Amino acid sequence: MENLKIKGRIWIETESGLKIGIGRARLLQQINDLGSITEAAKVLKIPYRKAWGIVKDINSNSSKEIVIKEVGGKTGGKSSLTDYGKLIVEKFKTAEECFIKFSQDKI
Repeated sequence: MENLKIKGRIWIETESGLKIGIGRARLLQQINDLGSITEAAKVLKIPYRKAWGIVKDINSNSSKEIVIKEVGGKTGGKSSLTDYGKLIVEKFKTAEECFIKFSQDKI
C-alpha cells in the first residue's frame, strides 16, 4: 500500500467576510511582535503598500477592529493588534497546529 499524505490549507472565516490564512496570520503576528506595519513588511519581505492593503482589508471585513495604527510624527507611528486581533491570531495558530498534527498521523 502506498503512503498516503494529507495536505491542505487552512484559514479562518467570519460571517462579516474576514478571511485569515497563513500569510495574513504571519503579518498580524509580526505587527504584534514589532509594533510596526513597516517593520513587519520588511521581515516578511513584502512591500509596505501590500502589507498596508492587507491590513485595510482585514479591518474593513471584520466586525471589530483588528489592527490599530497610531499616526506619529517623523517616525511614522506605531501599530498594534487589538485584543480581538490577538484572539484571531491565537485561534489561527491553534487550528494550524491541530491540522499539522492531524496531517502527520499515519493513515
